[in-house]
This record gives sequence, C-alpha cells and structure tokens, in this order.
Amino acid sequence: MEGLYFSEQSREHILGLLSRCTDILTLPPIVHQILDVASGRNSSASDLTTLIESDPALTARILSVANSSYLGFTKKVSTISHAVVVLGFQEIQNLALSMSVVQLFDRRGSEFTEKLWRHSFSVGVGSRMLASYLNLRMDGKYFVSGLLHDMGKVFLSQYFREKFNEMLAMLERQEARITYHALEEKCFGMTHAEVGGKLLEAWMFPRDIVDAVAWHHEPHRSGSNQALAACVHLADLLCTIKGVSPLKDRYFLPMDKKIVPVLYDLRENFSAEGLIALMGQLDLEIDRQSALLSAFRW
Repeated sequence: MEGLYFSEQSREHILGLLSRCTDILTLPPIVHQILDVASGRNSSASDLTTLIESDPALTARILSVANSSYLGFTKKVSTISHAVVVLGFQEIQNLALSMSVVQLFDRRGSEFTEKLWRHSFSVGVGSRMLASYLNLRMDGKYFVSGLLHDMGKVFLSQYFREKFNEMLAMLERQEARITYHALEEKCFGMTHAEVGGKLLEAWMFPRDIVDAVAWHHEPHRSGSNQALAACVHLADLLCTIKGVSPLKDRYFLPMDKKIVPVLYDLRENFSAEGLIALMGQLDLEIDRQSALLSAFRW
C-alpha cells in the first residue's frame, strides 16, 4: 500500500502530462466558441444558431433531442433556429456545451465515471440556479464552470487509472480514515481541484473559470472571482448532500464559511432556509435537464 502514496516524481509526472494536455486530452474547440457567444453582451440567438450549424455532428445531436418522444412536439424540428425557438436560447446553449464536454468522460463500463458525469452536469445546473438566486448577471460561465469543476478527477482517473481506482477502493474500505481530498494529496501530491485548474489554464479558459475550478472547495481563496467560485462550491455541496455524487458525502469537505460575507453582499436576505428551498427546485431542474440529455443516445 505504501507504493500508492505520493512521491515528488508522481507530482512532476502529473505536471508534465498537464503541460502537454492539449495533445492527450483534447477539448472540442466549439466549447470555447459557445462560451464566447454565451458571455457576449450583444450575442443573439442567431449567433448561437450559426455556430452550432457549423458543426454537423453537434447539429444532428441537438435535433435528435429536439425531436425526441420526451419533448413530444407534434411538428418536426428540422433546423437549429427552430430548436432555439421551441427550447429556448439557454437550453440549446447548455445542451451544446454538455454534448461537447461529455466526450471527455470515458464512460465505458465505469460506474464511477458515469456518476461523475451526472454529478458534473448537475453542478452545472445548480451553479446557474445559484447565480440567479444571488442576483448575478446570467451568462454561460456559471453552467460551464460547474460542468467542468471536476475535470481534475476525469484526468486522474483516465491517466492514472490503476492508482486512482486503488485510492477509491481504500476509501470504500475506510482504510484511509481521511477525506477524499486529503487522500488525493497523499496519493498524487495535489488535489483534483488543482489539477482541474491547471488543465483549464492549458486549455486557455478565462481566468475566472480557471479560478472557480481550481478553488471550488475553497472559494474564499479565488481572489476577485469569489462569486463564481462560490456558486460552483455551493452547487457541488448541495448535489453531494442530495446524493448526486460519485462518492459518499462523508468523504468531502464542509462548506467554506469564509465565503459567507460574499454571499450576503450578493443577496441581502441570503439564508440557509433559502438554500434549502433552492434544493427542492434543483431536484426538478436536474431531472428535467437530465431527461433532455438522456433523450440522446451517447
């Protein structure tokens, strides 16, 4: 078991892989383009339509969902512009991002990765809902930050599969008697949050999204991007409490209480009761969004 634990060489190996991650774990370019459209103050539905239509495979996937029996439209949806009308700008944007990012998750025969995908998607939905609750200007960065917050786990589970699986087995056997995050430090010399931040940095994501991912367990350390990091942090916490997580909640860190003043600055009547009420709405929204995605066979 000692061989599982961290050595300086293992950290250097991870950093070396991350430095050339654009060669070994490729982010579809359209993700950046969708995010640019979603974040643009002057962007329109036609901008998003044009962008999606430039990718035939993505167009086919979205039209497949739009014409699924789940939605039950009586008239065939044959164009992306029609899909935007019937589903809405935000819905199409999130579908396009999710369908592009899901390709990074190796979901073949892995219960953990399947659960991780559902958790990541749910945190994306929750981050967007929290941004609205906290009176923040809505754009695509809240959903995409939540969607990508655990990319460090995706990276570690795919490129250090044996070591990562043994670490999970140790948690299940409760041999470690420590949190998941502390065990990551012991095994890899860094946490999935740090790995995820470096991964997004290499992919040239905007600084606020990089910081939100890197500090999603300690949002008070994210500098000027605490509001975004707090949305991801709280959404991650709520989804974990609700059991939408690849791991049991006892392995996770508690809420970062140092972020509370920021939450009160954003919403004067912020309260635990308000978060509990939001949890009920989150259930409904996750179910609705998941049903949309499951209408498409990956």
